[in-house]
This record gives sequence, structure tokens and C-alpha cells, in this order.
Amino acid sequence: MTTDEVLQFCEESIASKGCVAFTDDQFRSMDPEHVEAVRTAHGKHQLMLLPPHEVKFFEWLKIVDPAVWQDLWGEAGDTEYQVSLAFLSDFTGANAGGSFHICDLRNTANYFFTPNMFLEKESNDYVAAVKDRFIQRESLTVGQTLTLEASIGPIDIWHFAYRYGLDVDAAKKAVKELVDDRILVHVTDADHLSQFFDVN
Repeated sequence: MTTDEVLQFCEESIASKGCVAFTDDQFRSMDPEHVEAVRTAHGKHQLMLLPPHEVKFFEWLKIVDPAVWQDLWGEAGDTEYQVSLAFLSDFTGANAGGSFHICDLRNTANYFFTPNMFLEKESNDYVAAVKDRFIQRESLTVGQTLTLEASIGPIDIWHFAYRYGLDVDAAKKAVKELVDDRILVHVTDADHLSQFFDVN
């Protein structure tokens, strides 16, 4: 799609649906120039519908952890699964399979982790060993798999469980073990989490 075609689609989508609702193919085909043009034309306050794969994830979340789903979307009404265009680059081009990370829960505990949430001295050897096991294609425990994911980039426990077909409680148990072993920091409160690092 050309930039003009992307912008025309946005106009038509907003007029008919009240938000920008790209298809998976459109998310994949957009480059940074398209993203910037859309943001310039519509601003960050304009809403877009999450990609189909993320809508599917949140429908799963609604079943397996309804309290978290309610915390996120319970007050959304007609804007359910709609987020700011500020997040557009998280789902386009090379990031087409990206996630809308759960990191701002107000009524339930957050389980969101990034590389800078590892306790540096205590975790260095452990993280290195996990990466070696992965490179050698050796089996990993749930905790080791979570360590690998969080050492690479941001991950929340629900997307992690969904991606690996795990029970959410088993994933949370792995978090507790990593925290008890002083490998990982777990910040549950949204306000404290936002002070710890930028979640926007």
C-alpha cells in the first residue's frame, strides 16, 4: 500500500467503525514512513483496533483470567480492544506479531518483566546458563523459558502463558521461584512499575 492508500483507508475506517481497524496484512506491510504519516494525520489520541492475533489473545484471557480482563477492558464499552495510535509501530513491519503488553493493571497484580528487572549480580550466571541451554537446544523449565524471554525483551505472564500453551498459575509459580532465588524482581503495583521504568 502507498502512504496515500493507508491514509485513505484510515479515513474510511474511522468513518465507518469509529476507529482504525487494519487487517493483519496491512499491519505487516506498513513501514515506519506509513506509521509516521498515520500518526501525523490522526494524532496519538485516535484509537485503533488491536491486531486480530491480539484480539484472539484477549478473548482467551477473558476466559482464563477474567479479573485481569475486567481490569483492562471492563470499562471500555464500545472501545473494547481499541488502543491509541501511539502503539501502531508495536504491530507493524517486523513487529507485526507484537503484543499489547499487560503492564498497567490497577485492581490486580501486574506480572510484567523486562531485561532490567533481573538482579544483576545474582542473575548473571543463571541467565547466561539458560541462554547456553537454549543455544544447545536443551530442554528448559518454565522458569528458564521465562528467564530467556524476559532477558530478550518485555513480556507479561499472560502473553507468556498463551504463547507456550501454559497454565497461568504454573507461569506465576515460575515467577515466584525466580523471585525467591533472587533472579528476578517482581513489581506488582502499576504506579511503582511505572516509576521503575517507562511502560509507555
